[in-house]
Amino acid sequence: MRFSSEKLSVILSPDKLPAGIIISPVSASEIIKELPKLSDAERRAVLNKLRELSQLDDERWDELLNDPKPRPKLEAFLRESADEGESPLDSNRL
Repeated sequence: MRFSSEKLSVILSPDKLPAGIIISPVSASEIIKELPKLSDAERRAVLNKLRELSQLDDERWDELLNDPKPRPKLEAFLRESADEGESPLDSNRL
């Protein structure tokens, strides 16, 4: 199925969808499989949306990390991770 850039931007902006439209979840592998079928403009629309979403995620992490509320478990995890050196997420050690 081909989408115009205009339709794609609407699909990528759920707040702009008409009421009653249900979007079914799509896996990352399904999205990746469909990317080559998109035009350059459509791929740019997808990339721009991903950039927007990643910025929101960064802002949320900044909020969490700058929150003055004590987080003993997070602080302990950060200390342990720092002590583990360059491979804190080594799957053999988890």
